[in-house]
Amino acid sequence: MYGKAQSYGGRLLSLLHNYRETDAQEAAENLRIIRDLMERSTKHSTFAGVSGVVAGSASILGCLVTRQLERQGVPLERLQVSFLGTWLSVIMIALLSDYFLTKRQARKVGKHILSRLGKQMLRALLPALGTGAILTLYFLKHGMLAQIYPVWAMTYGAAVCAVGLFSQREVTFLGIAFLVTGAFTFLFLPEQGLKMMALTFGGFHAVYGVGMGWKEKRAK
Repeated sequence: MYGKAQSYGGRLLSLLHNYRETDAQEAAENLRIIRDLMERSTKHSTFAGVSGVVAGSASILGCLVTRQLERQGVPLERLQVSFLGTWLSVIMIALLSDYFLTKRQARKVGKHILSRLGKQMLRALLPALGTGAILTLYFLKHGMLAQIYPVWAMTYGAAVCAVGLFSQREVTFLGIAFLVTGAFTFLFLPEQGLKMMALTFGGFHAVYGVGMGWKEKRAK
């Protein structure tokens, strides 16, 4: 009888110990979720709206340069090199401006631009952007420049949607707008690809940047 009581007591202590462990694990998990949500909100607040305007302006300038090259009727090999150089320059301008402006904004709120969440966002967008880069090289090699523009919009839209999982809904809406416009152009208006580039990478970015800048001012 005494042995049975000891056995029951041991089981009860074991159950209490397991309950406490489970309770502690749940509390730690809840704290982690809360911390991630707080970091997510802060990360989003470090984005500088003006960087969207800069990226949009650079994209429109790239479209104008590309259009001028096409009108000049330059040989395909020269056009390929000029095309690549033009858009690499646009990408560098957009990335550098976004980095420095976002870094300045992050410093104002006492945060680092490459936080743990920032690294997760970077990993989320790389697959789509990598796919876009590979398709760009393929189309460029075969002189299929018209197909590049909607592919850029779709792959960039997919990347932005992936980042939107870690950010606020405006980012996801921007990605969806790129995806829908790019898919429509690819299927029905491939000859209007350059105009679509000006609309999406130029116009959408500018509108998004102005909207986020206005939202930042309201938050202050």
